[in-house]
Parts: sequence; structure tokens; C-alpha cells
Amino acid sequence: MTNDKRKPMQVDSKMARWKKPQSLEFVSEATKRFSFPNWQSGSDDSVYYNLNIPSFFPTRVVAQPGEFSVLARNLQPELLNLTFTDHEGNTTQTLGEYLVGPKQVQAMLMAHQGKVVFEVYPGMNPLDMHVWMSASKTTAGLLVAMLADAGTVDLDQPVSSYVEEFKGSALDDITVKNTMNMATALNNEETFANLTNPESWIAKWFSAVFSVGDVTPTQWRELMKTVDKLDSEGPGELFRYSTANTQALVMVTEAVTGMNWQDYWHQQVWSKIGARSPLIVGLTPDGMPVGGGLINTTPEDMIRYAMIYTPSWNVVSSENVVPKRLLDLVFNMGDPAAYTKSTEREYGTQ
Repeated sequence: MTNDKRKPMQVDSKMARWKKPQSLEFVSEATKRFSFPNWQSGSDDSVYYNLNIPSFFPTRVVAQPGEFSVLARNLQPELLNLTFTDHEGNTTQTLGEYLVGPKQVQAMLMAHQGKVVFEVYPGMNPLDMHVWMSASKTTAGLLVAMLADAGTVDLDQPVSSYVEEFKGSALDDITVKNTMNMATALNNEETFANLTNPESWIAKWFSAVFSVGDVTPTQWRELMKTVDKLDSEGPGELFRYSTANTQALVMVTEAVTGMNWQDYWHQQVWSKIGARSPLIVGLTPDGMPVGGGLINTTPEDMIRYAMIYTPSWNVVSSENVVPKRLLDLVFNMGDPAAYTKSTEREYGTQ
């Protein structure tokens, strides 16, 4: 391990092989094996897909600004010894052990008071792109929160009041706020049972979004209008996690602004945080960004984005992109009780 507190720490991980080019044979065979379940499997194929999303989806590039913000480093290698007490009262393995364990960790960065204090790349290079997966959802939520803060979107109005094609569907009765809170009372939840059942609504929707099988470019849109209400609850009562909800927010943003989502994102956020590299976003078959999962950046640019939610925002931006009133809106929008009873909380505890 290096003692230079400005350079990434080194750990001896089997994942280091991903820092080098993969063999042509592996790339060819992994490409043939691409499927939604294989992508989600955590296998070697999955690692390759997550580092190379533009090879498997149409994408758009969101350019970085002319100058990038400089992140100071004061790396603290003692954090590798960090443990915590889990919900059953047991002491976990150390962070250093976790990083080289079976979870196939590829990168981890931490910042504190405006400085990067932990930086390690067990399974990728610092300037490699990696998909954010569901951390992408914060981008879609932030833009709608900005529109609400500006008075352009009323969170208490139904989604269909902004997206014309939703009129006449169950979304006539679902507010923007409940959509942002994943509390829509719709049968679109991403449970393990639903995701592994090809006949479930959400499995069909993902197949359409990711163009798996015999689907048309706009099939995912048509499915959005067919989702059923749940008779057992009302909107706002229970958190039910669904990327389809986030995609509805992307649609609201485009409808309200009259701009491509990626252009509005660049205008409001990406151009202001001194990103060092471009952002790449994956698209639906008909060309709309998948704001709920397919954002790709370097890990360093991801931590720049994270900083705009903190008191250290001025490290990366001359403008307070997420001022306190906007943070308050985000933090106070949902009902904690709706999450406490949710399936997603059970998964998190497991």
C-alpha cells in the first residue's frame, strides 16, 4: 500500500484483472450471452457489462465542461480497518477484507469535509466508466424537485397532467409526489418474485425498455399505460420500489421543459460541477434516457455529483446547485412509515 495520501490506495484483489483489456474470446462470448438476468447476476459477464454499457445499449453523451474541479486528497488508509455492528449485534469484517472478498467490488471513494479521504480501485481504472444502476434515480428525482422548487411542477398534481399519453390510465390518480416517493399503489414493484416471473408487469416492462426479445421501440411506453392499481392500498401508503416510476419522472421533465432530458440535466447540473469526464446515459429503444439506472461516469465524477448535496458543494461548483430549501423539499417529501413496512426494507435488512 502506498503511503502517499494523494494517490489511490492499493489492495490485492482478484478483481485487478479488470484493469486490463479482456481477451477477444471472452468479449465475444460474453456479448453473445448478454441478457437481463445475466447482466444482473454478478458474474464475470455482469462485471464486463457494467464497465461497458455503451456496447449493449444505445447511448447519449453529456459533455463535461471546459475545466474540471480539483478534488483535494487526504487519504486515510486506517479506514481499511473500519468495522461496524450489524442489526444482529455482530461485528462485520473490516472494510479492507470486504474490498477483496467475494462481492467483486470495483471502486470505492469517500469524501469528508470537501476532501477525498478514501479512494481505492480494486477492479477498474480511475478513469474507466461504470454504470450507476439505481443511484441514477437521484438524477431524475433532482430535476423534478428543481422544477417543483421553481413552481413549474406541482407535486400534488397527477403525473398525467404533465404527460399527455398517460391520460386515461391509472396514472390519472397518481401524483408526482407519490411517484417520486415510490408510493404509487400500482402493480409495478421490483420484487425478486416479480423480476423472475416473465409474466409479471415489471418483467415485461424491463424487457421492453432494454429491448430484450421481440419488442417494438415504443412498447415500454404502451406498457406504462396498462399498469394496474392495487386494491389493497392507496397512493402514498406503502413504498414499492420501481424503476418505472423513475422513468415517469423523466417523461414529466421532458414534457414540462420541452427539452431532451440529457440536455436539461447538462444545463442544470452536469455543466456546473466541474466534471472531469463526460457522462453517458443509456436510452430506451425509442431514444429516451433511462434515468432510473443507465447513468455512466467515472467514480471521481460520481463523488463530485454527490458533493452538491453537502456543505462542501463549493469544492466542485461556484453555484449552490442544491440549496437548503431544495434539500428540505427532498428530505421532507416522503412518509418514513411507508418505507418501514416495505419489501425493499426487508431486502436491505437481509
